[in-house]
Amino acid sequence: MRSTVRGLAVVAAGVMAATASMGLAQTSGGSSTAAVIANPPPLNCAKPVTAVDKTLCASADLKVAAEDVATGLRDALANTPIGERDAVMRGQQAFLAERDRTCADRAATEACLRLYNKRIGDIQAVSSAGQKKLAAITATIPKDPKAAAAALQRYDGPAAKAWLVYLLQAGLVTPTDKEGKRETLVSGLVAAIRRDLVADPDLKEELDKLGDLSTAPLANSLQLLRHVLSTTELDAPCFLFTKHGIVAFEAFGPFWNSSRDASPALCEPPLSVFDLPEWKRIEARMSSTAAPGQEFIAGLVRQNGGRQSEIDALQGSLLPASLLEPPQSDDAKRAVDQRKSALAAFRAWRDFDLWPEADHKATVAALPAAITATAKLYREKFNLAPAVADQAAHALADRFIASHISALMPDE
Repeated sequence: MRSTVRGLAVVAAGVMAATASMGLAQTSGGSSTAAVIANPPPLNCAKPVTAVDKTLCASADLKVAAEDVATGLRDALANTPIGERDAVMRGQQAFLAERDRTCADRAATEACLRLYNKRIGDIQAVSSAGQKKLAAITATIPKDPKAAAAALQRYDGPAAKAWLVYLLQAGLVTPTDKEGKRETLVSGLVAAIRRDLVADPDLKEELDKLGDLSTAPLANSLQLLRHVLSTTELDAPCFLFTKHGIVAFEAFGPFWNSSRDASPALCEPPLSVFDLPEWKRIEARMSSTAAPGQEFIAGLVRQNGGRQSEIDALQGSLLPASLLEPPQSDDAKRAVDQRKSALAAFRAWRDFDLWPEADHKATVAALPAAITATAKLYREKFNLAPAVADQAAHALADRFIASHISALMPDE
């Protein structure tokens, strides 16, 4: 345990970043050269100096491509262990050398763009592979959180840091007095994450609103993790929800009320309650409630703020007893009120031009069978007591109906 927490202290103190720079220096032959390669200055098209700069600035596509390469390189390095970045840096050096040869000629714009697009693809592949390795590390947290923490310390990107904050705040990694206070470690990690995400002002603003995470409830650290994971390809693993219940479901629920809520993706539960044929029949009757551009996922409408629909599906399929717990966050409490309004509208539905009367009646008639099948599943697969299983099944049905009807109701 000593080595694990000592590593955390290194991260929090900022020494990890210095170590990373040293590693890059070894690759490139000089720390200043490495820093320029890893963090190139922004393209200044107001005063382009080199022939390459003039070629890039003369093409809107090339300017975007240059930004994408810079962003992609930062992501690739963040998702690569510090001691394994040599290959990434060598690849970037080779690209820059070829770029200088190809893009110095303004007549070679198309060749230059092809070169940039290839580099973007190469960097994205490196970043994706690194994120898969990160996901494999975090998947070991339930079994061996100390080992996972030690592995995460090999990275200095925002995702690894956010997971370390979670491990500390959840009490899965506990530093000793000699090795540093948990509050100090968490504050240092969070400060580094905020610096890393400075390019996303909206997200940085939301991180600032979380306050001092070292003294805040675990919900705030889960919210931090959700925000950071949303900038990656990483999913929210199921163990977060089974371990922390309602707090985790709310942390990863609707936040932006836009398409941005689609990330991070949620884990796939071992079974989906909406795969039951009784729910499939109801979904077929309610599919006409979908407006153009809407999409049905696991039997629930996903439209802008439809992240709640995804959370409901996951909650009902992974931890159904939590459907009966009272909401904790203000947003979740507002969602309860909105659900009540949607259910009232469903019971009093008369707009049969929008949703045919036959479909409405068929849905009402089919609901008892779906609830019965769900309660049976909860008793047999989740070992819920009969009364609890029945209540949870009714709660899920309310959410299912409300999610569909809400898509039709005008915004207040």
